[in-house]
Amino acid sequence: MKISESYQANQSVLGDLPHWGNQAFKSFTNDLLSEENPFPCILGVEGMKAGQLRFCFIDSTEDESALKNLASHLTHYLQHYKKIGKNTSFVAFFKPDDLKTMEQYEKQFWGILQALHKYDNQPWPKEVPKDPNNPLWEFSFQNEPIFVVCNTPAHEKRKSRYSSTFMMTFQPRWVFEGMNAQTKKGQKVQKIVRDRLKKYDKIKAHPELNWYGDPETREWKQYFLRDENDSTLNKCPFHTSLKEERKMPMTKVTIEKNVGGTMEEVVREILPEATSYVEIQNDAPHQEHPTHTHPTDEILHILEGTIYFTIGEETTLCHPGDRIYLPKETVHGSKAGPTGCLYVISIQK
Repeated sequence: MKISESYQANQSVLGDLPHWGNQAFKSFTNDLLSEENPFPCILGVEGMKAGQLRFCFIDSTEDESALKNLASHLTHYLQHYKKIGKNTSFVAFFKPDDLKTMEQYEKQFWGILQALHKYDNQPWPKEVPKDPNNPLWEFSFQNEPIFVVCNTPAHEKRKSRYSSTFMMTFQPRWVFEGMNAQTKKGQKVQKIVRDRLKKYDKIKAHPELNWYGDPETREWKQYFLRDENDSTLNKCPFHTSLKEERKMPMTKVTIEKNVGGTMEEVVREILPEATSYVEIQNDAPHQEHPTHTHPTDEILHILEGTIYFTIGEETTLCHPGDRIYLPKETVHGSKAGPTGCLYVISIQK
């Protein structure tokens, strides 16, 4: 797996690609530089022509070593992207696999973003909200907010999101500085993109496409666009974790809402790095735990049911997907809801 600092729109670079990457790169180049059928993303086209795009080729969408390799390449790119040019982007091609459904590719996409977050050794940018429902939210990596686009072999109507193999494009938000609905540059770029989309795609522009920061905009809904305009996820699959806080001793009770995740995903996330363990606890309906303390920090993640969690005089109703960070020696109590509560407890020794 290699990353090149100098891929440009010519065939001479193809010798440096893995054997499966030749066709993927040729297809990508032909789509982006077609004069007969201009590609809608004018920034990507100009970036390709100017040699400002950077690429990597990843052998798997699931293997941990492959995804760590992606994280390493993306980290390298983000260390110097501002020196490359204003139309720069980072494109990751993934080794072709069996053709999947749109929903399977969508799940795969969000899983990769979640994995990148897991491997990120930098804090989430202070200026970027952690809640995907905030108009100012953006996926972030290495302390850099990044707009992400996914292309797949399953896209047929939305040809602007088609690629011969699974592909992800990372555009630092810095690229879009000075472009919005109020600026001439933003208005010009938007007109070109929309005019080209009308001719390029077999379906109208997706209603979720909008300017970053607009009160009605949810950036995550633009990352993976399905072939139908009336189908989209109701909830963002990606979630941030309090990784930075977990590296330090807990000092206060914190409750993350709507974190989500399957039991396996939750256990992998909150299992302490040091030798320790997690517990699975199932409280019967209305089961109470009187006020008590623990000698170690703990993380509780609600999987099913509800629980009333009390600290001092404040009681919070927690639902499936909520996560509680509990410092040691904190006096607390709980009571399961009417259907009981199933949760994971991570003992942070």
